[in-house]
Amino acid sequence: MEHKTISRRGLFRAFTSGTKKASADSSSVKASADQNVVTKQLDARQVIRVVARPPGAIEEVLFQKICTGCTECELACPETIIHVESGLAQLDIDYGYCSMCGECQKACPTGALHAKKLQDKQNDTELRPSFSTNCQNRLFGECELCAEQCPHQAISIADFCLPELDQAKCDGCVRCKQACPFSVITMNLLPFPAMFDW
Repeated sequence: MEHKTISRRGLFRAFTSGTKKASADSSSVKASADQNVVTKQLDARQVIRVVARPPGAIEEVLFQKICTGCTECELACPETIIHVESGLAQLDIDYGYCSMCGECQKACPTGALHAKKLQDKQNDTELRPSFSTNCQNRLFGECELCAEQCPHQAISIADFCLPELDQAKCDGCVRCKQACPFSVITMNLLPFPAMFDW
């Protein structure tokens, strides 16, 4: 039997090389886990809301999983602008507006419509008005119908100019669109839902 002498330095190297390998392995596992978390977060953010949901709707990726299409919100809506399409609740703003009463949130059994405190601007449909260049005020002046109907004074008007919107005050109730007899207001979803922290 042959004996090999190992110096203290050699013994130390043998121990530390195993530690380095184990450390590298655990680092790669941690990096892989971190990458999975990042990927999941990105996947969630890629689910963009393309139709208007009732006020208080949670993030779209969760809304699509939690909303069961039970029609409770539809039945509770006094303005009858909530309809269930493809198994999910959405707003139909062609002939009505949202009174922001919160009845849909109270009726929702799953929490897909989640009522928050009033100061948190719970009732935001994430819709915002866009004013066409055919606006009567811009062309002829003295039309303030959209601004008069806005319950939050989010629209300001100067003669012979397009109306200007204060995004922070607007809750997307659609009253301005319904008040315009010339159909020059279209409602568009915010580019990125307000609930996302980008």
